[in-house]
Amino acid sequence: MKTPEVSWIVLYLFSGIYLAQASWWYLGIIGSVRPTMREIVTSENKETNCANMNFLSEDQRKLCGKERRLPKVISDGASLGIQECKHQFANRRWNCSTYNSTDVFGGILKKKIREKAYIYAISSAGIMYSITRSCAKGELDNCGCDMKVRRKDTQGQFEWGGCSENTKYGAKFSRKFVDTKESTTKTATSLMNLWNNEAGRKAVKMKMDLVCKCHGVSGSCSIKICWQKMKDFRSIGAYLKDKFDGASLVQYIIPKNKLKRISKNMKKPTKKDLVYLEESPDFCENNPEAGSLGTKGRQCVKDGYGLDGCNLMCCGRGYYTTVEDIREDCDCKFVWCCRVDCKTCTRKEEKHFCN
Repeated sequence: MKTPEVSWIVLYLFSGIYLAQASWWYLGIIGSVRPTMREIVTSENKETNCANMNFLSEDQRKLCGKERRLPKVISDGASLGIQECKHQFANRRWNCSTYNSTDVFGGILKKKIREKAYIYAISSAGIMYSITRSCAKGELDNCGCDMKVRRKDTQGQFEWGGCSENTKYGAKFSRKFVDTKESTTKTATSLMNLWNNEAGRKAVKMKMDLVCKCHGVSGSCSIKICWQKMKDFRSIGAYLKDKFDGASLVQYIIPKNKLKRISKNMKKPTKKDLVYLEESPDFCENNPEAGSLGTKGRQCVKDGYGLDGCNLMCCGRGYYTTVEDIREDCDCKFVWCCRVDCKTCTRKEEKHFCN
């Protein structure tokens, strides 16, 4: 019988560290820095002891321990959200910086800014997406395909079949796992986090494809069988990035314990929108307390007018240029038989970095 990899053992040993800021996101960091974690929980391994993961809340540990494969699926979902966040913000001053500690995102989680709103939304979506996809693949015992969707009238255009992905179950699990810490308190921060968590889940539900397959004689489509499938996670990340750019600044109404737009002249946020309570810093300088690493040393586009242009990325501090010799294959020819001969060419490439 195989034994769990060292990464899980290290995870257990350090699970008691940084508990004040510990979070379930740490499962995603372990998964991203150790790709082999995806192979840790298999049918041949013993049940992973979620009770040892002190960076999870009590309710999260109980939920995680209900099935042998859940730690892997949750880890995949956490990693999915983190990596998508990094992709979407790669060319911004704040580039979704993470740390190899149990608080993962550092000081930015102490703020009530729109960057935190995106973190919560994409993370909640990542857990929902991973759970939903695993259900459809038959990797989890307590869920499967969405059979209720077959009750919807197709108006004779097609017949329901295949395995429609059960986003309802995925959303329910994500809500129980991700929202657990926020649901026990009634503060402005918890309401903001819960709002953005739900916005992330709604993004997954909205991004569904109808996948069809034709059946018939000689390739005809006399019978059309269709099922629902989630779009690729990249499109969900991009959708939430648009919501980030249009996020709503709100205020906390204490007597009613609710969030409300700060002015009637502003658009009223829907449950699909992201909300935040404080304006963001400029992220120009290194400020760990604010979750900012600054932009010193960041690569930029010399004459770019976008957010990745040196003027904006470097916050007016200027930039320096390096020149690298890039060696690559060129003038390749196929030689009978059977090889390809190439010359080696050298070209110079300029790269620009913030002062």
